[in-house]
Amino acid sequence: MLLSANANIRKIKELKRLGYDAIDVGFTRVIYNDDPYPHEDILDSENWEKNLDPYIEEAKECGIKIVSTHLPYRYDYTDPSAERFDYFHEMAVRSLKASEYLGAEWTVMHVNTVEGTVEYVKRLVAESGVKDIGIAIENMAKRPINELIEAVDILAAEGYKVGICLDIGHAHINKFLENDLPEVIATMGKRIKMLHVHDNNRASDMHKAPFMGTVPWKKVMTALKEAGYEGEFNFELQPEKVPHAASRELYEQYSVEIGKYLIELFDKA
Repeated sequence: MLLSANANIRKIKELKRLGYDAIDVGFTRVIYNDDPYPHEDILDSENWEKNLDPYIEEAKECGIKIVSTHLPYRYDYTDPSAERFDYFHEMAVRSLKASEYLGAEWTVMHVNTVEGTVEYVKRLVAESGVKDIGIAIENMAKRPINELIEAVDILAAEGYKVGICLDIGHAHINKFLENDLPEVIATMGKRIKMLHVHDNNRASDMHKAPFMGTVPWKKVMTALKEAGYEGEFNFELQPEKVPHAASRELYEQYSVEIGKYLIELFDKA
C-alpha cells in the first residue's frame, strides 16, 4: 500500500522529501477566485497539457506516483441554472481530462442526490471523452451512505468505471449513521477504491492527522483489510493551517510516520 497525500501538483518534491510514495493531485481550486482560497491557474489556458508536462517529468524523476486527483466541488452540479455553472462545469470537465492525462487511476467527485450524481457522472464522461480513469464518488458528512451506494451500483451496472472514495472523517461524523465505521466499511465493501484519511472529534470536519481525534484507527484498518481494500493510504489533511513553519514541518513528519504505522496495522490484520 502506497502512502499518498492530497496536494497541489507543485508540491511533488516536498512530498518526496517528507517521505510520501504518491500524490493525489487536487484540482479543487481551479474554480476559486481568491476568496476564501487562492485560484489555481494550471488549467486556465487552452494548452493546459503543456502546463502539466513538467510535473509529470518531475514525478518520474522523484519516484512519486500520481495515483489520483480531486475534481472541483464547491458548486451544485445538479443545478445548471446556478450562477457561473457553465464555467464550473467546463473546469470540471477539463480537470477530468487532466486527471487522465496525468495517468491517475481514479478521480474523486462528491455525491449529491442519486439521480443527480448518476446523470452528472455520465455527462462528465461523455463530454470529457476519458477512457481509462475511474470516478470514485465520495461520501459526505450530511448525506446518507445508501444514496452513495445506490448511485455507484447503478453506474457500475451500466459499465462505468466507478467506485467509492471512503472519506473516513466524513463517515465518522455522519449524523445519518447509527452504526460505527467498521460496519460502514463492511457495507461499502469492494466498492471502496480510494481513501481520504483524516480524524475529528465527531463534532466537525476537522481534517486532523490520525489519533488527534476519536476515529478508532485499529478497527478501521482491520475493517479495510477484511473488505479487501487494494488502494492507497491517502491523507486529506490541512497542514497549511499550522501557522508556524517549523511546527508545520513536525506535524507533516508526524503524519508520514503515523501513516506508515497504520499501513503496518493493515498488513498485519
